[in-house]
Amino acid sequence: MTLAGPRDSTIAIVGDGFGSALVYTTAVYLGFRPEQVTVYGPNANPVETYQQFAYNLGQTILRSESESHFLPADWPTFAQLDAWARRSPAPLLRSVRRRYNPGVAEILAEATTVQRRLGWDANRLPARIGWLQREQHPTPHFTLYDEQANYAGRARHVMLAIGHGPLAYPPALARAREDPSLADRIVQAYEPKAYDPEGRYVVIGAGIASVNEWANALDTGAKVISLLRSPIPDEQDLNTPRCFFEALGIDAFQSLPFDRRLAFLGQILKGTAPRRRGWEQRVREGREQGRFEQLMGEIDEILPGPAGLRIHISNRHGPDPGWLDVTGVVAGTGFQKSGLTLPLLRRLVQFYDLPVEEGRLLLRGNCGVPRLDRPDSRLCMMGIHANPVIPHGDTIAGLKYVARRFVADCARAERIRYRRFPSRLRLQLSLAGSSVDAIRRVRRAEQLA
Repeated sequence: MTLAGPRDSTIAIVGDGFGSALVYTTAVYLGFRPEQVTVYGPNANPVETYQQFAYNLGQTILRSESESHFLPADWPTFAQLDAWARRSPAPLLRSVRRRYNPGVAEILAEATTVQRRLGWDANRLPARIGWLQREQHPTPHFTLYDEQANYAGRARHVMLAIGHGPLAYPPALARAREDPSLADRIVQAYEPKAYDPEGRYVVIGAGIASVNEWANALDTGAKVISLLRSPIPDEQDLNTPRCFFEALGIDAFQSLPFDRRLAFLGQILKGTAPRRRGWEQRVREGREQGRFEQLMGEIDEILPGPAGLRIHISNRHGPDPGWLDVTGVVAGTGFQKSGLTLPLLRRLVQFYDLPVEEGRLLLRGNCGVPRLDRPDSRLCMMGIHANPVIPHGDTIAGLKYVARRFVADCARAERIRYRRFPSRLRLQLSLAGSSVDAIRRVRRAEQLA
């Protein structure tokens, strides 16, 4: 059962995805009582949004490694949980060689189990927050309101875990989607789709989403044109270079001025994909069968055509590919990164005159929102909007990093009595055992690295 109405809480978590799950888990693990934490959002399970995206993408394993999972502490790692569940040393051996990635079904089973055990949904108010107001009396706190301006509760500390912005499309595709005769043939990689085995599709980009779609289309027998704006990016195991998953790398990144951080993010967060033997084999076979090719350029015009669409491709680096007849276009172009695309953030920026650069809030080094965050009443952001502070902020590891720091700050401000080590250990092992039982009940994902 969810909460029946608004309540006062020590910590409010605005959002109902992975970030909210990790903040809630960390808070309970550290010593906050569940009733001191309120989650705001319509989803009954924190994995719902990601699960739908993964299904649309045909994703079966995560890009993350063994240390990224949903238990409050890192040990046991996910490879250890998997080895325990399957009674096999194979996950451990792959993890040692950095060739282990959690399966989507397995990691979601763990996340769902942990949240069910800790009462995440029982402490959730099924409302989407549309506004929060900084109050100073009688003590510093925030008052929250839903999107219909109804009162939703008060909290001393607030974490904004509102996820990504809307899906991003190149300008020509965004314009074409406004035409009803073209719209259903232009989709984002993260949207539902079906490939015609006799069709010919353009997939834009060479990041992990695009490479997934190469494989999905080729598996149906369709032809694929991979459209790149620049030469194929370097292969990269993780979302960012590995050094930025460590404290020294994060500190070095934060030492840069904000504008240089944004420029640097533009370089390291470009579309990249890890090496996957299954993908390589499919692409190689597709080339040999004449069903896979790559072109350089960008789509600048889209018209109806005999196959469905007629597109024009221009290339700033060489000869134009020109006009092509294709069945459809899939854009592996991710999400809009500007915080101004999200109504709540846009309202906060406008009302409180928060500093913004290139659509990004100039967060503090602790991911605090300037002019509203204070040590005794924190307002913090996590996820993709924290990337200018934590370069891997939109990964499970990055979300956990921010969640731990935020909850520790809240605990110091509230002077709570920390859960003792034996109690934390019992909780961790109990959650690990329940997770192992859940993992054992799902089909094992094939490792592709």
